[in-house]
Amino acid sequence: MKDNDWMDDDERRAARHSRRVRERVTAYVVLVLIFAIIVAACVGAFTLVRRYLADQKAQEEQEVIVEVDDTPEEPVEEEPAEEVVTGPTAEEQFDEYLTTYISGMTLEEKAAGLLIVTPEQLTGVSVATRGGSGTQAALEEYAVGGIIYTSQNIQSEEQFTEMIANTVSYSRYPLFIAVTEEGGDIGTVLNSVIEVADVASNAEVGADGASGNAYSQGTTIGSYLAALGINLDLAPVTEVTISEDADIADRTYGSDAQTVGTLAAQMSQGLESQGVSSTLKSFPGTGDLTASTEDGAVSTDRDLASYEENEFIAFQTAIDAGADFVMVSHITASNLSGSLDPVSMCESVVTDILRDTLGFEGVIITEPMNYDAITEYYDLGDAVVSCLKAGCDMILMPSSVSEAVNAIVEAVEAGTLSEERINDSLLRIYRIKYADKLADFE
Repeated sequence: MKDNDWMDDDERRAARHSRRVRERVTAYVVLVLIFAIIVAACVGAFTLVRRYLADQKAQEEQEVIVEVDDTPEEPVEEEPAEEVVTGPTAEEQFDEYLTTYISGMTLEEKAAGLLIVTPEQLTGVSVATRGGSGTQAALEEYAVGGIIYTSQNIQSEEQFTEMIANTVSYSRYPLFIAVTEEGGDIGTVLNSVIEVADVASNAEVGADGASGNAYSQGTTIGSYLAALGINLDLAPVTEVTISEDADIADRTYGSDAQTVGTLAAQMSQGLESQGVSSTLKSFPGTGDLTASTEDGAVSTDRDLASYEENEFIAFQTAIDAGADFVMVSHITASNLSGSLDPVSMCESVVTDILRDTLGFEGVIITEPMNYDAITEYYDLGDAVVSCLKAGCDMILMPSSVSEAVNAIVEAVEAGTLSEERINDSLLRIYRIKYADKLADFE
């Protein structure tokens, strides 16, 4: 009984133990299920919250887009960039001043201002040796642009300087006072009673080839000319010797175009360093001709290519150095100009080549209009107007001042020559005459 009783107790304990185990397992399972349910609920809630927030954000963005689309933006006015304003240059102000000055001249004064004449052509006397009342009266009637003197006008240094000073004082406009002074034995003053320093000829300077000799030529000549009151020299010769028999051969710097141009440029700079304007002459070149336009009509059959290989090189070099004047010849060069008229009357040479191609911006002056190449074949008035229409700025030594002035005035009044064309020439002329005033505008 006791054993059975014992067994019964054991069974009961085992049963109780087994029941407790089952209860614990059940409790654990329930706890796990509850935890799983809680986790699932949290995940679901998080998902719902995230989805809600995403929907809200999307709705807000849509509202913003709709608002932007429905309400147009007002244009934003940008401030304009500050414009940099630069004033006129000194040269432009100077030109404006000169243009105003020129506009105050009468047409007759403008026409006369294009002429450089001898004192005899101005006054009508046979030989002028003093600047007196006759000169004063003539300048009051014809306000010419300049006076050119020859050796016959010089009796002594004192007489000559007084003559020049009086003449300048009588003119209401500034004058070019000119001579031809080339060096060697060619020169107005050199061949007068006035003693001046010896100056080598162009041929000697060209043969020597020493650097600076041509500049010394210019400074020496310029120095004694300026002391006399002369401000324009019709030099240097800038032609190239093409033929040793040429009429100009003994007055050139030689046959090499570049050398000629360099030496002509140096002499020009030497003259202008002394306040004397230089004149490159005579364009386009007569280095192949045995006759002079002074004695009659002269023509060459040379063409553009020939000139480009020779004289144009020389003139271009000297032009680039800054010469004030270029003289144009009266030769006929039909293969160059396309005309049987003297090149001084041909726009194709004066304007198209010298002004435009070679870029010369200074004063273009004719050879003397009293040369036989003009007087034997042309009416003076017609020749003067033709030269101006071709592009020349100044007329040198017309045989009659009154005839030249009247021809210019009548051409303007008839509309065959514009007053603007005359004004352009006067502007170039007065840039030189009043060059010292440019500094006032800088």
